[in-house]
Amino acid sequence: MANDGISNSRETESNGPSDIGLLQAVCENASGALFVLDEKQRCIYMNTAAVELTGYKLEELQGRPLHDFIHHTHPDGSHYPIEDCPIDRAFPESCRQRGHDVFIHRDGHFYDVAYTASPLERDGVVVGTVVEVRDISAELAAHRALEEETRTLETLNRTGSMLAGTLDLEEIVQAVTDAATELSGAQFGAFFYNTVREGEAMHLYTLSGAPREAFSAFPQPRHTAIFGPTFVGGTAIRLDDVRSDPRYGLNLPFNGLPSGHLPVTSYLAVPVISRTGEIHGALIFGHAEQGIFSKRSERIVTSIAAQASIAIDNANLFTAAQRQIAERERSEAHQKLLAQELNHRVKNMLATVRSIATQTFRGEATDTARNVFEGRLLALSKSHSLIMEKNWKDVSLEAVVSTGLLPFLGEIAMSGRVLLEGEAIQLTPKLALALGMGIHELATNAVKYGAMKNDVGKIEIRWRDIGDNTLCITWVEKDGPAVAPPNSKGFGTLLLERGLAHELDGAVKIVHDPAGLICEIRMPLPEMTA
Repeated sequence: MANDGISNSRETESNGPSDIGLLQAVCENASGALFVLDEKQRCIYMNTAAVELTGYKLEELQGRPLHDFIHHTHPDGSHYPIEDCPIDRAFPESCRQRGHDVFIHRDGHFYDVAYTASPLERDGVVVGTVVEVRDISAELAAHRALEEETRTLETLNRTGSMLAGTLDLEEIVQAVTDAATELSGAQFGAFFYNTVREGEAMHLYTLSGAPREAFSAFPQPRHTAIFGPTFVGGTAIRLDDVRSDPRYGLNLPFNGLPSGHLPVTSYLAVPVISRTGEIHGALIFGHAEQGIFSKRSERIVTSIAAQASIAIDNANLFTAAQRQIAERERSEAHQKLLAQELNHRVKNMLATVRSIATQTFRGEATDTARNVFEGRLLALSKSHSLIMEKNWKDVSLEAVVSTGLLPFLGEIAMSGRVLLEGEAIQLTPKLALALGMGIHELATNAVKYGAMKNDVGKIEIRWRDIGDNTLCITWVEKDGPAVAPPNSKGFGTLLLERGLAHELDGAVKIVHDPAGLICEIRMPLPEMTA
């Protein structure tokens, strides 16, 4: 049939049936879709890949141009005339056409393709068209996902920079509301302060995506069945359709949204909780369509809420400090020093987060990079929490190591497989944060590839004063899988050998001994010891 047409068209140019068979075999085994069209743009041949791509068999495409089956409609539903089709122009214009377009599958769904349409000549006369097509839907989806991830990181970094540069509460909350509204895909978002006033429980503080007048005519929301879990219990709520939730419409006087309120179908609420457990308020988002907010949206907003909590805590601390300074009539110089100190701490912490994000998402697959980033961010958070418990004073080296190990080794760390041994050493907050990140990298590597990958491996961590005002920390893995030097140094190794060494003002040496990884850290002995 169609194959016979190709065979006949090539018969005079081939050396015999074996050449024809070879040509057919090549076409049928090609990974790209191939179509051969006659002078009326009707399909006279399609290979197996073309059948799989379009969902049509050759006999279903008879009698009309191929365009009428797979290219007749734009994605917006409008008609696509064959006269406007660049593939069709390859025949009358006798020129090759290349480009990207959207085809229609037999089942009706659209898919993105890259195509090349080449005129088919015999004895100098154009007798048809050869069309090569490749489905690029997955490539474009991956590209869009990467662009979205890049946009998300840029927004988070921009927001982090802003939070690091101001202690003004209104600026902080507005920036957080704007960023979270943008990244969640909401039509509008708001931050409500968790206050208790006569006749109201939550106070609208900032709004994004809608004018303030859109809310000014309505009373402030109360701790209803929908709002209560977030503002009282500190629980995030994500609903594809708030109207179908059994808690919706239970409270008077409106039994739902008041008349004239912005339409809300998709609903997302995330609490902003201080480091002391107090609920500052909540970020609330709405959209008129169903199913807008995904788990990813919730995770992103939760991350922003965590940044907001730190910034609000610091802003409140700064405000309280200023009030105390004013009450005690401290000097202007002391006020400036305190402001700079608070600002310096916030900038250092967020600068570290931005650095981790930048390095982690460089050269790794998106899903893997996200998991690695979240792990490193968790390690930083754990070390930071430990320091906060000590009110930014010195902390013990043993506590830093234990805190770094427990999230990854769990009960293993307490089962005798991990040995901690050394004298009592106190570390400054800067040294504790840096060492905590280093322990995280070593523990993660041990779980994935080293001594903690099996059931018998052990880790011995020792620290001691070796003289010359030098502290030596050794990490030795035993009885794990055989260790081989890596072909190249990853970010974790560079973080230890360069970043950690720099932060500790010391040296880090990693040895890939077949019996187990060995890491030696040398640093100046801290002045404070106990």
